[in-house]
Amino acid sequence: MLIANSHDVAVCVAKDWLRVGPNTTIEPNVEICHPTRSGETHPVILGGGCHIRSGSVIYSGVRFGDNCQTGHHVVVRENTRIGNSSVLGTAVTVEMSSTIGNHVLIETQCHLTAYLIVEDYVFMGPSCVTTNDLRMLHRRAGAGAHLVGATIQWGARIGGGTIILPAVIIGKESVIAAGSVVARDIPAKTLAAGNPVRLLGPVTEDEPVLVE
Repeated sequence: MLIANSHDVAVCVAKDWLRVGPNTTIEPNVEICHPTRSGETHPVILGGGCHIRSGSVIYSGVRFGDNCQTGHHVVVRENTRIGNSSVLGTAVTVEMSSTIGNHVLIETQCHLTAYLIVEDYVFMGPSCVTTNDLRMLHRRAGAGAHLVGATIQWGARIGGGTIILPAVIIGKESVIAAGSVVARDIPAKTLAAGNPVRLLGPVTEDEPVLVE
């Protein structure tokens, strides 16, 4: 484990709030095991070969697999799970209790809402936004009680600036054009675009996912 000028990280390791695999680098000015609002503290687990860049904030209970990276100023909220060889670009925010699979690339300034599921080999272009509250019940009865994140299935590609509404399922290896508003489920291997999104036809078979 390589830790650069980070007393806070050393304290977390000493208190067993942080468990780090071999050959992982944590740059200066990273905050690890940030507590939840309830004050709970659970260990953060970083697999081997990870690189956590400066300005990142990793909350309590987060788990990264092996060979993951963050850009600068990434926030990962409590109890999120991230698989192996996945990348969170600069200024990405991942809200609580989300699940991100293996070999996922989340580009700069994406917002991943709470309870989102992102399966393996997904690509999300810059500035995508996901949501999880159909009724937007801020300071109203029932607020926060029925939040449902979207599911982005294996190998899907999401163009930059796309907005994905709550509970939507984006099918395996589908392609969503940049700037779309996804307000409906998208079948597997389907090209979709527009606001609201429209189904344009099948994705061609000449760009298979290169599985590791």
